[in-house]
Amino acid sequence: MQVSKSKMTNFINAPPNKPNNSGSPSQSRAKPKAWLLLLVLALLPFVLAVWQWQRGQEKAVMLKSLTSALGTHPVSLVYRPASPPPEFSRVELAGAKPAGQILQLRNSYVGELSGRRIFQPWRLKDESLVLVDLGWLVDGITLPQISTADMRLQGHWMPVPHHFTLTGAISGWRGLVDNIDMSALQHAYAGPWHQGVVVLETAPDPLRSWPILRDFLPERHYAYALQWLLLGVVLSFLFILMRRRKHAGA
Repeated sequence: MQVSKSKMTNFINAPPNKPNNSGSPSQSRAKPKAWLLLLVLALLPFVLAVWQWQRGQEKAVMLKSLTSALGTHPVSLVYRPASPPPEFSRVELAGAKPAGQILQLRNSYVGELSGRRIFQPWRLKDESLVLVDLGWLVDGITLPQISTADMRLQGHWMPVPHHFTLTGAISGWRGLVDNIDMSALQHAYAGPWHQGVVVLETAPDPLRSWPILRDFLPERHYAYALQWLLLGVVLSFLFILMRRRKHAGA
C-alpha cells in the first residue's frame, strides 16, 4: 500500500499528544479525602493526650481520698442502701460469718504475675450480705483450706471488680470465673446485699492482700499524656510541611 508524500509530511509534523495531567474525577475526589485522613491522624494524639491528662486528674482525686482514709479508724459496715460508705473508707465486719462458697476471679495481675482474687460472701450481724476479698493467690498454687477463726475482719470499701471478657469467658458466682455475676450471687444467697466489696487489709495465709494502690498512680497517666502530646506536635509539623510542599509544586 502506498502513502502519499503530503500525508506522510503531515504525520511527521503533527505535534505530539500531551499527557492528561488532570487525572480522573475519582482521583480528584480521593485527594481531599486523603488529606482529611492525614489531618485526623495528626489531631488524634492531642485528643488522647487530653484524655490521659483527665485520667490522671481523676486518679489524683482517688489517691487523695485513699490517703485520707488510711488515717481514719474503721467503722462498722451497716446496711444503708441510700448512703453506702465512701469509696476507699475503712470498715470492719464485727460478728460476721462466712455465708457461701469461695469464688476465684482469674486474670488478676499483681505486677507481671497472674493470679486469682479470692472472694467469699459473708453475712453480717444485721443479716445483710457483703462480698469479701480475702486476698490474692498466684497462679500455679492450689488454694488450701482457709481458716477464718483468727481472721482480722477489717479492710477498705471498694467497687465490685469488673473484667473485660471475650467470647467463651465464664461469668459466675462460685468456683473459677473470669467475671463476677453479682445478679446470680445475690439470687443464690437471699438477703440484702451491699453493693461493693471489702478488701481485707490483712489476708490469711498463704494469700496476699490485694494492692488497692496499684491502679491509682496519676504520674503514669501524665507521662502518657506527654508522649501523646509530643507525637501530636511531630505529626502536625509533618502535615504542615507536606501541605506547603504540595502548594509550592502546584
